Amino acid sequence: MSRSIVHAALTAAHTYGEKVAQLQRIYRGQSADAVRAALLPQVACFPKYRVTLVPGSGKAEGRMVLDSDHKNYEACRKALGRLVSDIVGGGSAKQETPAPVSRAHRAAAKAYLAQFDTLSAAIAALRAVA
Repeated sequence: MSRSIVHAALTAAHTYGEKVAQLQRIYRGQSADAVRAALLPQVACFPKYRVTLVPGSGKAEGRMVLDSDHKNYEACRKALGRLVSDIVGGGSAKQETPAPVSRAHRAAAKAYLAQFDTLSAAIAALRAVA
């Protein structure tokens, strides 16, 4: 039973990462505010939330915003924020390409690990004697 739940969760996480990568390509170079404005209607009408959009006031005047009186407002606001963060800021879905490692750095790392192994063996020998 729990195995199928784990598999479903992993599948969902993998799918989410793929879709965020697609959205990153679509919204490449755009600000978080621009991405938020573009995604707002889609997230608001998502069946889990169905939060109505209302005209903004004050700082948000002239824009549509989530209805803060709606019962799903907080969940929708958080979902929108996470999605925008993952798209613009990289967030949990960011695919980072590791920097290339030079031969000199690899050689230095191998030498360090060899010294560490030698030191670890010496410590183990001392513990065995004590």
